Amino acid sequence: MIRLFFVTDIHGSNVCYRKFLNALPIYEVDVAVLLGDLTGKVLVPLVERSTSSWECTLMGQHVDIETEEQLGKVKKTIESAGYYWTHLSRDEFEATRSDPTKIDALFQELVLKRVQEWLDLADERLAGKPFQMFMSPGNDDWPVIDEMIDAAELVHPCDGRNVDLDGHEMITCSWSNPTPWQTPRELPEEELEAKLEELCATVKNNETAIYNFHVPPYGYALDLCPKLSKDLTMSAEEKIHAGSLGAKHMVEKYQPLLGLFGHIHESRGAQKAGRTLLINPGSEYSEGILKGVVIMLDKKKVKDFVFTSG
Repeated sequence: MIRLFFVTDIHGSNVCYRKFLNALPIYEVDVAVLLGDLTGKVLVPLVERSTSSWECTLMGQHVDIETEEQLGKVKKTIESAGYYWTHLSRDEFEATRSDPTKIDALFQELVLKRVQEWLDLADERLAGKPFQMFMSPGNDDWPVIDEMIDAAELVHPCDGRNVDLDGHEMITCSWSNPTPWQTPRELPEEELEAKLEELCATVKNNETAIYNFHVPPYGYALDLCPKLSKDLTMSAEEKIHAGSLGAKHMVEKYQPLLGLFGHIHESRGAQKAGRTLLINPGSEYSEGILKGVVIMLDKKKVKDFVFTSG
């Protein structure tokens, strides 16, 4: 039997990533899988007012920062929420915010810096330990992230691959069907299904296989999210299915032992699709809460699973 710890959609949250690494010895796992989205979405400039005071806008609120101690707390809050911070003088701030090219370059620099810090920390923590760690981007993550994971020493890449987990073949796909946000890894359903079909064709034994797809299958309880208006405002009452028909077709056609999914943060849960156990651990990364699931896998069955949160 192996113990597998699965986490997804931490979106740049430093505290969630560190909790993920800390959990591996605590849960006594054999294999840990961190599925995208890995990167965050918000840049928070800390604008200098003097040599010892700053101001910023954080989560829609103006924040005056008067001491180094307060500055440290604000930085920690920013990082925990999956955001990125940078120090700017007033002149630098004005020059940057009026130039989209500068904003994009600064944001990418900070995103890639954090990903590299994460990979370096994992290589340090995993050295000499008995567990393996696999990492994959998600639809929100740029292609360069793959190259960074590939270059890591002890963090194993798995996107687009069939990897062995003690006799269980695990195939991974970081791509999604179209979203309202036009993220870096989206495909029309027909193209996504073709990509998934090609990946599934590499599996020799679906009876013991794991499908690790970022986007969940359409029409199940794991892909329900609030309906969006034309201006992308979330409905407080109405939910819709937002998963992939391609993922649904692959799961129902090949009936793997286990399906691991993310993408839809609100749809934490487990559900059967024929013989396949489908799991989405959900995500509350913006609150600094790490949600995951520990799964006990026998050779030909899932013996048990436990959702985790902390």
